[in-house]
Amino acid sequence: MNPAARQAAAAHPAPVEDALVRERFLEVLGIDAVPAADSVAHRLGASERTDDGLKLTELTFANRLGEDVPCVLMRPAASGAPAAHAGGAPAIVCMPGTSGDAQQLAHPTLDRQFQHRGPLSGWARELARRGFLALAVTVRGTEARSTLEAKEREAKCLLPWGRTLIGEGVLEAVQAARVLQSLPDVDASRVGATGFSLGGQMSWQAAAIAPWIAAAAPVVGGIGSMAAFIRQGDLDRHGAPWYLPHLLRHFDHPQLARVCLCPRPLLIVAPTEDEDMPAEGVDTLVAELEPAYRAAAAADALEVRRPQRNHLYLVEYFEWVAAFFARVL
Repeated sequence: MNPAARQAAAAHPAPVEDALVRERFLEVLGIDAVPAADSVAHRLGASERTDDGLKLTELTFANRLGEDVPCVLMRPAASGAPAAHAGGAPAIVCMPGTSGDAQQLAHPTLDRQFQHRGPLSGWARELARRGFLALAVTVRGTEARSTLEAKEREAKCLLPWGRTLIGEGVLEAVQAARVLQSLPDVDASRVGATGFSLGGQMSWQAAAIAPWIAAAAPVVGGIGSMAAFIRQGDLDRHGAPWYLPHLLRHFDHPQLARVCLCPRPLLIVAPTEDEDMPAEGVDTLVAELEPAYRAAAAADALEVRRPQRNHLYLVEYFEWVAAFFARVL
């Protein structure tokens, strides 16, 4: 490719003042409105009680394209909820990477089949074992839901209308959070979101547009700087639908995260060698977030972990996530 394309700048820059950032981000994503409380109907399927003391239930809800979004709801034993309140237990939306699905996250064992590649299985179920209600979601954009060719065709249909495939996935993450809030055994004020890779991206962007999501923990979730990724990242890792049109005309991740996530609890796991998160971009993000959290008297709510690894989800990272949610939810 022509290397000059990596250095492109906005043809019609339109910077956005902080007060309008969330509204403009919704526009960039192609989302007209954030789902209201009790607005997402869901259907429960088969349930099973497991040897590890959980109740697993199949669950689906419809996205705005009329598709059923497959999920697995995992409930812990009643006595296991951390810091249980009379109003219910804490709950977490859990989303896999592109190659994963809800069943992978609900696997009985927290395990990595391969040391240097492939996903971490069973991490949502492990959160349930530790007392959280966990909703594993096969989010839009995963291979279980669509092929790369189908996503490219769908993008051709949606983009001229100002709608994006990323936005459809983010909206599903918000819908999943609303489903959790509607459950009688959940404290609606203590619903968080987390995920790996694609799911990590969905988690922080869902929290950005839905300020009632109490905390987010993107693991290797493409947060840092889109400009830095374009200039330094691996452009062959994602198809065109992964890129949000017009984003950099208005803002980059640092301003977006500072305005739309601070001062809520935020854990960022950003390996220094990750192909989706150039270190320079993460440096820029942290340099903007840390003073903002300090100014909001919420320095302890921001946690940034930067292991010397590439695009992987290790058991060590899961322990950071579990400890974070136990502390903040």
